[in-house]
Amino acid sequence: MSYGFFALRHVGFLSPGLQIFLISLLFAITVLFQHAEYKKTGKTLRGRFQSPTFFFFCPIYEEVIFRGFILSALLMLYSIPVAIVVSSLMFGLWHLKNIIVYSKRELILQILSNTILLGPITAIITIITGTIWIAVIVHYFINLFASAALGKAGKVLT
Repeated sequence: MSYGFFALRHVGFLSPGLQIFLISLLFAITVLFQHAEYKKTGKTLRGRFQSPTFFFFCPIYEEVIFRGFILSALLMLYSIPVAIVVSSLMFGLWHLKNIIVYSKRELILQILSNTILLGPITAIITIITGTIWIAVIVHYFINLFASAALGKAGKVLT
């Protein structure tokens, strides 16, 4: 069986054009959050300046890597539940890269939330819809929600 998760597909009311529009809109919102944080503090992401482009690409490249490549490959070798669990564990561990940005508690929270929630949710969405782009949109919303909930525009969980 082959999984071609990179194609834009019509999913429910989300036409390919609407998906592109939503990704662009979420990018603009991310830029505005980043700009507000920078104006307020002179920095983003806990004192390490990151361009808004960084946050634009995170949901895209993480979904391409973990759902587009890794999940797709695992689905060719293992059952759907095993592929979801393994890709979600890998996605959670990927966030160890943030050890220089977050405290131990925040890092553990980020790894657990990504392993237990975001990884499986976006994997299931990708499998059901047959495309990573809906997962990219969900990933953006979760990043923005986490930023707003934490009260720090530059601090995202994913």
